[in-house]
Formats: sequence, C-alpha cells, structure tokens
Amino acid sequence: MDTIIFSISGFDITLFQVFLCLLVIVISFFLYFRFQAYKFFDSSDEQLKRFNLNGLKPRLAASLFFLASLIISRIINYDIILFGYNDLEITFSQTLEILTLFSVGVLFDWIISHVVIRNRFRKREVPVRTSFRDEKTNESKATNLVRYIVYLYVGQILLKRINLDAILMQRTIKGELFTIQISDIIVAIMIIFVAKVIIWFVTQISLYRMYKNNETDEGIQFAINQLVSYVIYVVAIIFALDRIVSDMSIIYGGAAALLVGVGLGLQQTFNDFFSGLVLLFERSVMIGDILEIDGQVGRVIKIGLRASRVETRNSVSMLIPNSKLVNQSVVNWTHSGNVVRFEVSMIVPYGSDTSLIKELLLKSLQNNNEILSKPVPFVRLNDFGDNGLYFSLYFFSTQVMWAEDVRSHVRFEIDRIFRENNIIIPYPQREIRVIQAKATE
Repeated sequence: MDTIIFSISGFDITLFQVFLCLLVIVISFFLYFRFQAYKFFDSSDEQLKRFNLNGLKPRLAASLFFLASLIISRIINYDIILFGYNDLEITFSQTLEILTLFSVGVLFDWIISHVVIRNRFRKREVPVRTSFRDEKTNESKATNLVRYIVYLYVGQILLKRINLDAILMQRTIKGELFTIQISDIIVAIMIIFVAKVIIWFVTQISLYRMYKNNETDEGIQFAINQLVSYVIYVVAIIFALDRIVSDMSIIYGGAAALLVGVGLGLQQTFNDFFSGLVLLFERSVMIGDILEIDGQVGRVIKIGLRASRVETRNSVSMLIPNSKLVNQSVVNWTHSGNVVRFEVSMIVPYGSDTSLIKELLLKSLQNNNEILSKPVPFVRLNDFGDNGLYFSLYFFSTQVMWAEDVRSHVRFEIDRIFRENNIIIPYPQREIRVIQAKATE
C-alpha cells in the first residue's frame, strides 16, 4: 500500500493515498445523489419543488466538490505557495479552505433559511404561500440575518487563516492589556444578529402558536414580545462586550461609578422606562387603543422603552412619555372594547310632534354603515329650553378614531330629513321691550 505510483510537483503519491482519494470521491457522489432531491417542504406544488431543487443542487455540489478537494489535498499532502507579498503568503491549501468555507457557508445559509425559518414560518399559516419573488416579509428579514451571520462567521475565520486579523486598538488599563481585533468586532456583530434571529424565532414561531391557541389579543402579544426582546438583547450585549473586552470587571467598575451620576441626571428617563414596563404588564394602555390626551385624540401605534407613539386624526405622530400615560389622567376610549356610544344633540321648536321627531332621528341612522344596529340607538328628550325642545340622539359605533366624521354624517342626514318634513331648527331669539316714561309737567 506504500508503493509510490506517481509524483505531482515533487509530492509522491502512494497506492494507499489513491485509495483514500477514490473513497472520498465516491462518498461525495453518494452524498450528492442522496440529498440533492431532499424535500424541505411538505407540499405537492410543482413550483415549490422546483424552487427547492434549483436552490439546493448547485450549493450542495459546490460544497461537496471543494470539501472533497480539500480532503484529497490533505491526504496527498499537496500544498504550494500561490501568492506571496512580504510576510503574506497564500497557499493552495488555504485557497481550498477559503472556497470550502464559503461554499459550505452558502449551503448552510440556504438550509437554515429554508428548513428552520421558511418551512416553520409557512407551517404556521394556511394556506402555504408558494411565491417568493419580491416579497419582504418577516421570514425574509430572518433569512437575511442568517445569511449575514454565516458570512460574518466565514469572514472572521478567513481573517485568522490568512493572518489578516489586525489589531484595531491596544492599551494597558489598570495593568491589563486591552486589545480589540477585527475578528472581535465581527463576532460582537454576529452575537447581535444571532439575538435578532432568536427573537424572531421565539416571537414569530414559538409564541405565535401560543397566541393563536389562546386567542391572545394584540396588546398582550406586543407586551410579551417586547419583554422577550429586552431580555435577549441585554444578554446579547453582555456577551458582545465580553468578546470585545477581555476583562469585564473594567466595564462593571466603570459602569457602577457612571450609573450613579447618570441615574441622578436621567431620573425622568428611568421613570419613563419603568412606566413603560408598567404599561406592558398592567395593560391599561395597549397597541391599537384610542386615547384622548390634552384634547388630542389618537391611536397608539407603539409602546417603546421611553415614549409611546400616538397617531392623531390628522395623521401626525405624537411622542408621549410613558410616565404621562401612567401618572396622569388619560381617556382610553377602547380600553374595555371598541364599541363606543356617541351623541348628537339638536333643538326643535315648541309645538313639534315629539313622536315624529323621535321617529325621524332614528330614521337618519338607517343607511349609515358606520353605526351599529346593536346596541340599539335611542332618543332622549333632555330638557325644555329657552328656544325649544332639547333632543339627543344616541348611537353606537366602532369608528372611534373618526368619531367627528360619523357625527357629521348623522347631522347632514338629520338636516335633510328635517327639511323634507318642514321641521325648522330654531335659533336663539330675544324680545326687547322699551318703556318710555311720561314727561313730568
């Protein structure tokens, strides 16, 4: 088996090495034909099948080819210098390693994106979506993050393999050597991206099923998702700093002294932060609620760490500190439900048929799709005023955000019906009497 068969550039090739190389080639072909038609989606859609095969086959072939080439080069101990400049040398073996890492990274990116992300994301929805072109969904964001993670990982390995991992900063702090390299920055960025993927997977896959089974409302979903995001991001930032800073005690010591001063200067900011946590737990204000604050009515779009964003009826965004929503009086129109009672008041002259007035007011609501039939609208005779009878029409609607528009439509209809029935809405009148005294003789 140790018999030398031939030589390549001075490297002797034995019979045993040839046998091992052939074995590697056979295994590579076996793996390719075994997995090139693997089904990643449970679907009978032919377009989806073609998408899977067209994506997997070239990536699998490239990965197995470069991996087999790398193993064969190691078996026969073949390695030559392809490029050299000063202290930098790139060999044939390093080139194969780079190509192998890149091709395997592309393959793993595709598999993770489809098996772990797209497949699971589509299983939660019915029916399965089969069009992938120009669609930016939550799954697209997750697959892009996975791609960045894979390529960053491959990149930081390559930097070390070809000795390009330069030192960005090196200082001595309290007797400890503080060094930051390019690979440290890359790994820190990778950790943040991994945290984003974990947050996506937990909120969009794991918790989504719980939300769907328990029919959890939107506000509770947002609160849980925000808390999960906060916890994961804090842990990720600690790990990222630990990668950049070799001795975290430097950070902890400096942070302890810094937080004392920062805490005094940012009391209101911390108040807003903890008020945001109270909102997420107490749910007195939730996403989608209609609030009335300082005379402004708007819908809650986002509850952030420090402030909440409310969009007014004029499509203007208001940033409201969370402490204001917790500590001050806020009118929440939709806290217990989105059905709200509205009122339209009017005056009719004395002597009018009150039964007819009631009938006409209720008739004004019949063709309005924005008004609910249940609860049933009703009319009240509120008072006998100076100028006439004071009536109020009460009705219910879910269009809280556009309450003034709904009232306006009702008033237009009331005015039209009153004109058709010759009912005149009186206006204020005052009678002035002038008494002239007789002149004295």
